Amino acid sequence: MSTQPFTSKLFRLSGLALLTLGLVSCQEKKSEIPIVTARYFCGQDAQGTYTTYAETPKGKQAIIRWKSEYFSKSGWTPKARCEEVSPQFQQAADNNQLNYITNDTRNNLPIVCAAIDETERCGMMLFTLRPEDDPETVREMLTNLGKGGAMDPIPQSGGDKVYIPMSEVLKNTPAE
Repeated sequence: MSTQPFTSKLFRLSGLALLTLGLVSCQEKKSEIPIVTARYFCGQDAQGTYTTYAETPKGKQAIIRWKSEYFSKSGWTPKARCEEVSPQFQQAADNNQLNYITNDTRNNLPIVCAAIDETERCGMMLFTLRPEDDPETVREMLTNLGKGGAMDPIPQSGGDKVYIPMSEVLKNTPAE
């Protein structure tokens, strides 16, 4: 009686078992990668400030707090801006254009935009900024947004470009 066929079968079965185990563990790791989908809406924070929020599995996250009264004389109160801009965030997300937040200029006015990637100048305008805002301050504000800080009365501008991954904003912004 030869042991070679038995040993050969044992090695084949062991190899097959290890291969199956490896494939199963690879599939499990793939499914662990969180896919963050957010719903954007306008609401008021605990202090009554109109705020653009992202609702994620993490909870309600403040993205922009609308405190500036700069545009109020032309009818764009903080409430009106929140109610107009929040759906813009949602539309950009629905269109898969909200991968990055960046700054640009349109009609000689600084703006904040959604962009698909870092080569896109401005995929979709989200909101207008004040003409006199310092581009460096806006870059800092956008960078802070990427580190999890909600945009507070935003010194609003668009000179040199900066791209902030929206995934970083959602990852770093605490839930309220």
